[in-house]
Amino acid sequence: MANFDSNKWFKRQYLAEAGLLENEEVDALHDLLYNADPSYPKLAKALAKFLKGNIEDPNSGFTEGQINEFMKVLHAELGINESLNEEKSYDTYTVKITTSDPKEGGPNEDFTEKVKVDSSLTGDDIKASIKDTIYDMGYRHLYKLNYEKA
Repeated sequence: MANFDSNKWFKRQYLAEAGLLENEEVDALHDLLYNADPSYPKLAKALAKFLKGNIEDPNSGFTEGQINEFMKVLHAELGINESLNEEKSYDTYTVKITTSDPKEGGPNEDFTEKVKVDSSLTGDDIKASIKDTIYDMGYRHLYKLNYEKA
């Protein structure tokens, strides 16, 4: 009896009395919710399977509109302001890269690259995003960086 969890037992009883423990999906979802070490990816997949399964069952009471409303409330409660399904738009910038100072013996050539940046960024965030992208392209030493919207 050392492993008996009275809270879990009572919660399960309440769910059973409410008629919410009638199928395997709900049982699996309950186990994931009240597991001592929950796996969040498994929980998300189980919840999605549960909700999708109910869309296909016309007697379930869950309509696609209700699920969309559920997602709005969930996002609001979690503080998520944007939809996870929204596509981001990107702006293209032409970037002129100078890797070293020609006055100090460096090569006298510039490189030009096209870089896409999330259009929601502004000011210093644009510059930081461009620098990160240029670095990822293999330009490790930058002397000067000029950019303009293409």
